[in-house]
Amino acid sequence: MKFKIYAFLFTIVSLCYAQEKEYNSAIVKVDKYTEGSLVTPYSDSKVPLLIFIMDAGAINRDGNDHMSKNDTFKQLSYEMAKSGIATYRYDKRLFKMDGLGIKEHEISFDHFIEDATSIITYFRKNKNYSKIFIVGHGQGSLIGMIAAKGKADGFISIAGNADSLDQVIVEQISKQAPGLDKSASVAFRQLKENGRATGYDPALESIFRYNLQSFMRSWIKYNPIEEIALLEVPILIIHGDKDIQVELSQAEKFKEAMPKAEYLIVENMNHILKEIKGNSRLENHKSYNEAWRKIMPEVINGIVNFVKQ
Repeated sequence: MKFKIYAFLFTIVSLCYAQEKEYNSAIVKVDKYTEGSLVTPYSDSKVPLLIFIMDAGAINRDGNDHMSKNDTFKQLSYEMAKSGIATYRYDKRLFKMDGLGIKEHEISFDHFIEDATSIITYFRKNKNYSKIFIVGHGQGSLIGMIAAKGKADGFISIAGNADSLDQVIVEQISKQAPGLDKSASVAFRQLKENGRATGYDPALESIFRYNLQSFMRSWIKYNPIEEIALLEVPILIIHGDKDIQVELSQAEKFKEAMPKAEYLIVENMNHILKEIKGNSRLENHKSYNEAWRKIMPEVINGIVNFVKQ
């Protein structure tokens, strides 16, 4: 009887150990600006590597900010490992600012591109991966497509804008606060022409405050449609029709400009790749702080098929 119990316990422990061994996770510091989590499947042969680039703001490597926890990219890393694909997700240099003595007005959009490029170069040098793909989410889509040029084997855009940032913001303001869009248009034109925006409506301070203007100027000089057209690698565009941050029309603009790319439009999916069954904005917003929600399987299958084709 004791032997049967021990055998049973041994089987349970062995199963648990096997589950833990589905992937290996390690912290990898590329340079003083970037540090992240490398998740690799247990494999005797080389596997593809996905490099995740996060959305705008203080979004950490897992896809969370200080106000929410959804663990989207942490989950996606583990799902990829189960399918034999390695991933590297990292914190943007925003998280290193205090330690390195970097001031807000010193941060440029180009720094984010430089960091992504350095990461690609780092993993290229160690030659441990069969292919390297860039996966950019939101703002990370534009960063990724620029960094991927001539360096990556493929590019995946998730919920990325096709229009330049100034166009996106002016259009959003025109819908939410008609009248303010004219002030925003003038401010963006001043940024492009003079390097500084002055005399804008005080209601737009969060966009055009002095310390942020240099970063905004460095961002709006890039047009996603123009940048993605320069890529000579396979491209996959993913978007959800319940995305309340980036409109579905942005994916449609990509499709019009890049008909040869692959497109995955996921029904009932929001900006963070989670299912939203109704039309409630409250449900959509709440999902950003509900880490128990699973990533929609269409996204997982779509990425795996694209990478392994």
